[in-house]
Amino acid sequence: MGTYTAKYANFLSRNFSNTIEILYLSAKLITMKNFVLSILTLLVAVAFSSCRAKKEVEQPQTHSSIITIGTEALATIYNPTTTTIHPKIFVKKNNPQDIDLYVIINDSELLFPAATNKAKVRIFYKIMESYEELALIDSAQKVLTIDKSATPKTYAVKMHVKPVELEKFVIQTTVTDVIRGKMNISFIDVDRNDILDVSNFNVTKVENSQPYSEYYVKPSEMLRIDYYNSNYPSVYKTVLPPFEEIPLPPYASDPAEDDTTHYNIDEVLKKSFLIGNAQEDFIYYFRPDSTINRGFAMPCFSEDYPNVTSLKDIVKPLAYLTTPEEYNNIKNAEHKKLAIDDFWYSCTKDSKRAKELIRVFYTRAIFANMYFADYRQGMLTDRGMVYIVLGPPKILAINSESEIWTYKDTRSGRKIRFVFRRVKSPFSGVEYVLRRSTELKTNWDAAVSSWRKGNIYTW
Repeated sequence: MGTYTAKYANFLSRNFSNTIEILYLSAKLITMKNFVLSILTLLVAVAFSSCRAKKEVEQPQTHSSIITIGTEALATIYNPTTTTIHPKIFVKKNNPQDIDLYVIINDSELLFPAATNKAKVRIFYKIMESYEELALIDSAQKVLTIDKSATPKTYAVKMHVKPVELEKFVIQTTVTDVIRGKMNISFIDVDRNDILDVSNFNVTKVENSQPYSEYYVKPSEMLRIDYYNSNYPSVYKTVLPPFEEIPLPPYASDPAEDDTTHYNIDEVLKKSFLIGNAQEDFIYYFRPDSTINRGFAMPCFSEDYPNVTSLKDIVKPLAYLTTPEEYNNIKNAEHKKLAIDDFWYSCTKDSKRAKELIRVFYTRAIFANMYFADYRQGMLTDRGMVYIVLGPPKILAINSESEIWTYKDTRSGRKIRFVFRRVKSPFSGVEYVLRRSTELKTNWDAAVSSWRKGNIYTW
């Protein structure tokens, strides 16, 4: 499919503003280093377009080292309007006793005071036994002073994780823009003796040897992948078609889990190898053991991912708002652009309102791609589906078995809860599967109905 063009914004000559084109051109004209900040600006502009611009003095957030209970503070993990700093955080194992924590920071997201042109970042991590056992086992921190550069730069910070006696543990990391007072929180599960999970694969960019922080590859990128475990002499490569199934609605029956598929081997590689010129819409799957379907998947979605730019991708999240018949008609339409236009216009009969719906809906899809991607596009995961239709959760709880999202209506006190079970995945270590229930149908139908009546749905 061709990329989404400016014609889409005309909405069948109804003088619709170029809403999606704004998202598309913004993502094309900026570098990925400041992509998050730019999309965040768009989202805030939509949510608060009627508000008068104002000057404010930002107050530093209080550092919290234990917030794994269900709180509104923890829910900021998935709410891009609550912080300005969005680092990439991951661990890599050199061996079971030698583990490094990586934090990738874009300086375009930091505050540089005019007086000094220096930003300050604090990286703090703590080790806990589990999400239920919150006692501090060990911790460390690093404070960085970063000089303002003429062009945006990316900084890769490596911190050696202190050895602990536990085989499995959780690392909670907070990255704080000290001057602005904004903080980002993340959690990583570590299994020191799991020699098949993704943390055993070290991925770096060939052009500069910098750590590569994404679990997807772009067609234009050249990467080096190293597998360190000495017990396995080779890595087995398989090329798979994309997983593009649309998630079932939250009130449907839980789909049957099937892990019996055997994936054939396409190529045997050395433990250090290159990947480049990746073919779009395919998944590259690497395993150190040819007899076990567990390893490291690197999907190649598109050059523009996580943006939603092709007509094919623009259609996909519409499945959450349409009937199966409507969705198939749009998906199979000879002129998809016109079919998409017709759908959004049918929701509003008003060009200004339709513009707002489109912008918010697809901005949520972009953030779903950023937050929830595994071997699938983030907007095609269970969490992505709920995020697009309902927005970020109000309350978030994390435990060893699940993530629990709670939405609360502050006026009526009404609550709705979504439980995403942590399920072992052969491709990404863990994936999150929604515990579906017929009890969710009434609230879900109300959310869908709101969109279809021309109203952005937000709890």
